[in-house]
Amino acid sequence: MIYSITLNPAIDHIIESDNFTIKQTNYYQNEYQVVGGKGINVAIILNNLENQVQATGVMGADNKSIFLDKFDEVKVPNHFFFNPGKTRTNYKIKNLSLKEETELNGLGFTTQAKTWKDLLDYLKSKITKDDIIVAAGSIAKGIPNDIYAQIGVIANNVGAKFILDATGTVMLKALSSKPFLIKPNIDEICGILNLPIKEYTFEEIKSMILQLQKLGAQNILLSMGSDGSYYFTSNQDIYQTGIAQGKLVNSVGAGDSMLAGFTHGVSQNLDIQECLKLAAASGAATAFKEWLATKAEIIKLINEIKVKKI
Repeated sequence: MIYSITLNPAIDHIIESDNFTIKQTNYYQNEYQVVGGKGINVAIILNNLENQVQATGVMGADNKSIFLDKFDEVKVPNHFFFNPGKTRTNYKIKNLSLKEETELNGLGFTTQAKTWKDLLDYLKSKITKDDIIVAAGSIAKGIPNDIYAQIGVIANNVGAKFILDATGTVMLKALSSKPFLIKPNIDEICGILNLPIKEYTFEEIKSMILQLQKLGAQNILLSMGSDGSYYFTSNQDIYQTGIAQGKLVNSVGAGDSMLAGFTHGVSQNLDIQECLKLAAASGAATAFKEWLATKAEIIKLINEIKVKKI
């Protein structure tokens, strides 16, 4: 089983306008809502790839129906813990004529200790040696910033694999649990290591990766956006992965899809190059459409992806 954990889900309310101007009355042509949260996106992609997966985490009780309805629609098994209050709503205003986007993100509920402790107890009771735990995204107010470290220890205690996509202090604390894989970008690494955000040479990047590994990360999938990715293994091998060609439609969820594709490969015991092809194809397939990719869309791109050991 793969458990995909979301500790700060969101409802993304998308507003599309042909002309959005600050300090003026604006009109919009279209609006829609999608459920968000990095771990939820990971779970949906893994489910699309026909994995045995369960989405779990915490969410607000007052507006849970939009999530539960979507889980039913896409047939994703789920077991969330509901906290009093509402899950946050993020408003994204897209100016279609200028291809610009303005975001107004909500904060949502404050998590009660019982809610996140119930989640930890659930994981302790369920996780076994052959499982994979994916924890992705920020944490809601009220959740301790060592929560991912605690989840990593739960995984370690039974020999399960722990995969993590987080930032800042939350990630830094979690490295002590020696996650099997983390998936940062350069800016996120700078945040973890307290370094200035700027352009770095590849030799400098390798030095940063070694620092992360000394802090506990085993394998690191470094996302480089349109430049592809690098994968640094625990035994110091490095792989470079290219990208598929296509029109960028929506980058939201592409990184989560990338993580899901890699996790799928790990769950199937594929070799590292096949895992990386799945990761890149999954990220691209989502980026090329309005929402998350299907299995067919991912498989279609795999042969476009080139991976080389450097």
